[in-house]
Amino acid sequence: MITDREILQDAEWLPHRYDETNGSFRFRHVPRGIHREAAFLTDEHLPDTAAERVIPLARIDRRILPAAPIHFVFHSAYCCSTLVARMFDAPGYSMGLVEPVVLNDVVGWRRRGAQPEKIAAVLDMALALLARPFGDDRAVVVKPSNIVNSLAPAIMGLRADAHAILLYAPIEDFLASIAVKGLWGRRWVRQALIGQMQDGVLAQQFAPDEMFELTDLQVAGLGWLSHHSIYRKMQDRFGAGRLGICDSRSLLAEPAETVTKFFARFELHPDPEDSAAIAAGPAFTRNSKESTSYSRSDRERQIAATREANSDEIAKVAEWVRVVADGIGLDVAPVSSALR
Repeated sequence: MITDREILQDAEWLPHRYDETNGSFRFRHVPRGIHREAAFLTDEHLPDTAAERVIPLARIDRRILPAAPIHFVFHSAYCCSTLVARMFDAPGYSMGLVEPVVLNDVVGWRRRGAQPEKIAAVLDMALALLARPFGDDRAVVVKPSNIVNSLAPAIMGLRADAHAILLYAPIEDFLASIAVKGLWGRRWVRQALIGQMQDGVLAQQFAPDEMFELTDLQVAGLGWLSHHSIYRKMQDRFGAGRLGICDSRSLLAEPAETVTKFFARFELHPDPEDSAAIAAGPAFTRNSKESTSYSRSDRERQIAATREANSDEIAKVAEWVRVVADGIGLDVAPVSSALR
C-alpha cells in the first residue's frame, strides 16, 4: 500500500479537496494523461475510479514536498483561459492545472466566515501541494476558477516569486458568450455576482432595488467589470514585472507569438521546435472543453453569430459597462502587456 509520504512526494496525487470540518486534504490520483482528458479538475470530469487518500493538514511535512516555481493564469471567464492552461502542458517545461477545486474550497470556507489566519495557512499549504512538479518539469502553471480571483491578491502575496497572466474577453465577446448559453448562462452570471458580493469585490455598488432592475447581461457586465477592478488593484500592488494582461482575441491572433511570450512570462524558454509544436498542437486546434476540432475562425464565427442575434442588447449593455467603468476610472480594454 502506498504511504502518505509517497503520495505527498508525487504530483500525480492531486490535492483535490480541503475539508474544513476535520482539517484535511483529500488527494486523488490523477496522472498527466487524465489531466489531458478532463475539461476541468472537478468530480464531474475526473474518473470516479481514481484512488483517493485523506491526509490531515497537521500531518503534512512541508520539508518533504518537491517544489517547482508556481505561476498563475487568472481569468474573467470565456476568454480562452483553458486553452492557455492546456498550452502549458509541455513535458520538460511545465504542467498546466485547470481549475483545481481545492482553491474553490478555500473561497467557500472564507465566505462562511473562516478566520483570515486559518485561511492563509490552508491556502499556503494548498499552493505548496499544487507546486509539486510532474517529472522533470521546471514549473507548474495553475489556472484557478474565476471565483478564486477574490483570493488572487493573497495568492500572489504568499508567493513572492510567482508571476501571473490576467486574461479577459472583450466585453462584447463576453456578453455574446453568455447570451449563447441561454438560461443556464444567464443564471450562472447571477450566481457568480452573488459570490462577488459575498467576497466584497464588486466594482460598483448598487442599491438593492437597482440590482433587481439590472438585466441578465447587465449582471454579466458588472461581474466582468469587477474582475477588471481586481486586476487593476493587483497591477497597482504587484507591478508589471509580475503581472501581464491579455485579451482573448490578441492571444489567438498569433499562436506562435503567444507561446513564446507567455512562456517567457513564466521564465520558461522552449526550444524553437518545441514552441512551434505547442503553437500547432491541441491547445490551439481542439476545443478545450469538448475535445473537438476548433480554431480561431470557429470561435469568431460563433461569437459573431451570437452578437448578431443579440446585437441590440449586447450593444446597449456594452455601452452601459463602459459608462460605469468611466465613472470609476477603469480601463475596459487595456493593452495586452503579456504579449510584449
